[in-house]
Amino acid sequence: MIRTVKTACPLDCFDACGVIAEVEGDRILRIRGDREHPITRGALCKKVNSFLADRQYNPERITRPLLRAPGGSWQAIGWDEALDLAARKLGEARARHGSQAVLFHRGNGSFAALKCMVNRFFNLFGGATEAVGRYCAGEGDYGTRLAFGDCQIHDPLDLEAHTNLFLIWGRNPAVTNIHMMPVLKNARARGALAIVIDPVRTKTVRYADHAVHPRPGSDGFLALGMAKIILEQRPVDLDRLHAIGERTEAYLDLVRGVSLDTVATRTDLDRKTIEWLALEYFDRKPATILEGVGLQQYTRGHQTFQLIGALGVLSGNVGIPGGGVNLTNWPWREIRSPELLAETARTAPPRTLPVSQLAPALAGATDPPVTTALFMQTNFVNQMPDTAATKAALARLDFVICLDQFMTDTAETAHLFLPATTFLEEEDLVPAYGHHWMQLMQPVAPPLGEARSDLSILQALAHRLGFGPGMAGSAGWWIDEAVRPLRGTGLGYEALKAAGGRLWPAGQPQVPWAGGRFATPAGRFIFPDHMDDAEPVLATEAYPLHLIAQATTESMNSQILEAEQDGPLIAGVSPSAAARAGVSDGEMATLVSPRGRLQVRLRCDATLRPDLVVLPKGGWHKHGRNMNVLVEPRFTAGTGSAFNENFVRLEKV
Repeated sequence: MIRTVKTACPLDCFDACGVIAEVEGDRILRIRGDREHPITRGALCKKVNSFLADRQYNPERITRPLLRAPGGSWQAIGWDEALDLAARKLGEARARHGSQAVLFHRGNGSFAALKCMVNRFFNLFGGATEAVGRYCAGEGDYGTRLAFGDCQIHDPLDLEAHTNLFLIWGRNPAVTNIHMMPVLKNARARGALAIVIDPVRTKTVRYADHAVHPRPGSDGFLALGMAKIILEQRPVDLDRLHAIGERTEAYLDLVRGVSLDTVATRTDLDRKTIEWLALEYFDRKPATILEGVGLQQYTRGHQTFQLIGALGVLSGNVGIPGGGVNLTNWPWREIRSPELLAETARTAPPRTLPVSQLAPALAGATDPPVTTALFMQTNFVNQMPDTAATKAALARLDFVICLDQFMTDTAETAHLFLPATTFLEEEDLVPAYGHHWMQLMQPVAPPLGEARSDLSILQALAHRLGFGPGMAGSAGWWIDEAVRPLRGTGLGYEALKAAGGRLWPAGQPQVPWAGGRFATPAGRFIFPDHMDDAEPVLATEAYPLHLIAQATTESMNSQILEAEQDGPLIAGVSPSAAARAGVSDGEMATLVSPRGRLQVRLRCDATLRPDLVVLPKGGWHKHGRNMNVLVEPRFTAGTGSAFNENFVRLEKV
C-alpha cells in the first residue's frame, strides 16, 4: 500500500520547499512538491527532484561506520565500537589538554534547527574550540544588522502583489531561489519591471527586462552614486530621514561628496546608465531590492549592504508594501538560544578559530593545542579557501571524526566516519530564509542501512562521556525547546503537527519596518557615515582576471556526485581574454593565482566581461576540480570569506 508523507526540504536555499513523499513499505518511491505550500506551490528544484537517485539511494552513500586502517584503507565496524572509540578519543583529548583541545565545526549541509545541538553537546562537554565562519551570507547578514538591527524580508507574496520594480542585485533566483521566479513572472504580467545588476549575465537575465554588468565588488560605489543622483534630482524627504535615522547628516555628506566620475570609473558603468538606474528605482515606487550572496563575498562586503540599505531608506522604498531591501529572513537567532545551547555549562571560556583560515589558526592555537576534531553537516575542506593547506593541517591532528553520507574531501581527512541520515529519514524543524513559514521535517522512511541521525549520534556520545541526561529527549521534545523563545507566536511541536506541518508565526508582518521603526537599540535606521576604500583589492597586470564562483542547478554547493566529476572543470571567459592568453574555446588552460594553480577547459562566452573568469563552485579537490586552491584565506568582519576578491591569470598548458 502506498502512503504519502508531508515533509520539508532543509537544503541551504532561500525556498525551504514543502515536499510530499510517496512511500511503499520502507521504500520511498517518489518525492514531489507540496501544491498547498503558499510559496513553493508544488515545484521542486532539479536537485531535490533527483534526490532519491542522486543521494538517498545512491550506491556510493555510506551507511555503516568506517574506521581508517593504518594503511589508509577504510574498514566497516559496528556502532558500539565506533561510538566507544569516538567517546574515548574525545575524553582523552579533554583529560590531556582540557576541553579546548577538541575542535568542532558544523556547516550548512542542512538548515534544520536541531543541527545546532552539536553546540549544546560541546558546551556540556566543557567548551570546545569551534571553527566558525559563514559560507555565504555572513557579510550581508552583518551589514544588514548594522543598518536595520535585524535581517527581515518582505513576504514574497507581498512583492508579487505590489512591487513595480525589482532590482535583482547580485542574486540569480532562476538558479538559487527558483520560487521567486513565479513571483517575478506574475508581477511583470501586471506591468512590473525587472532589472538585474550582476557582473555576469546570469540565467535570471532571460526573465528580466534589463541587465547591468558592473565591475565585481563595486556595488557599494554604485549604491552611493545612485543615492547622489536621487538626492540631486528628486524630492527626498530629508525631515523624515532625520526622524527615522541616526548619522543621517553624515551619510548625506558622504553622498554629496562622492564623485560620479569616481563611481563610473570604479563600477565601469557610464554615468547615463547609473542615472537611469537611480531614477527608475525612485520613480517606479514601490520598488524592491533582492540582494544576493555574491554581493558580500568581499573584505568590505558588510559595507556594501549598509550602503544599499541606506539607498532603500533614502528613496522611500523601505517600510512600504512592495518595497524593501531583502537579503534573508533569519529566525535562527531566536531558535539557537543560550538556553538551548547550554552556554552556562561551559567550564572553559569560548575559543573560536576562523574556518576560512583554519590552517594558520590551528598552527597558532597552542594553549592548548588542538589534537582532536569532530565535523558534521560540512565539507569545509572543499568549500573554504586554501584547501591544500587545510588538508595538511588536519592530517597533523591525532584523531578526526566526521559525520556525513558520502566520502567527501572533508570526510577523507577523518579517522572515523559515522554515517548520518538524510532529511527524508529524520525529524526536525525547518525555518526558511526566503519566506516566513515554519515547517516540520518529518521522517518519510526508516534510515537506510545503519545510518543514524546527528542528534542520536550526539546523544549516544554524551551518554558515554557522562552527560547523557543533558542531551536526552526525542526530536519533538527538542523542537519544542528550540521554539521556546517564539512560543508567543503560536509555534510548538504539537501546534505544527496539528497544522499539518506548517505555520506562519503569529504577529509576523508581511512588510518589515513599517512606520519607520527598526530593530536597532534606538529603533532608528543607522546610516553609514563613511566608506572604507583604503587599499582596495583590485586586479593587477600579473593577475588581470577577476575570479567569480557561480552556483549551478545541478548541485547544492559541493553535493556533487562523484560520477559527475570526470574531466576538467569548465571555466567561462570572454573570447578576448582567451585570445590574450593564446588559448581557444574548448582547449585546456591553467588558471594561476598567488595561492595555487588549477587546470581547466575553456568555454568562451561573448556575454562575459573581458576581466572575468567564471567557475562553477563545489568541485571536489580529490578530482582536481576544486577552485578553492586558487582562493586567498581572507576572514571577513561578518565571519565570512572574500571568495569573490581573488584574481588569476590564464596560461596555456
